[in-house]
Amino acid sequence: MSSQAIVSDTFSLRGAPLQRLRQVLELAEREARAAQSSAPGRHVEDALSEVEQAIRADLVRLENALEDDRADAETTGDAEHARRAWFPRYQVA
Repeated sequence: MSSQAIVSDTFSLRGAPLQRLRQVLELAEREARAAQSSAPGRHVEDALSEVEQAIRADLVRLENALEDDRADAETTGDAEHARRAWFPRYQVA
């Protein structure tokens, strides 16, 4: 029988699929960090530490890719086109 308390949590994800993925990864990173303190042995603690680091690396990789896509959009002019689409269209009377 386990001496650990069972905690039931409910999580809600919001936003576009990419935002939801980031939320899940951030949650998994926090949970891996929290689980390290209650790991039954050093091998499990080491594995959890590696999992936490891998998730952090994935989050950084995703953020870098987003920045690269934004830079590409600026270079090609797509970003300027998208910004102009938000401006109201004025017509000379």
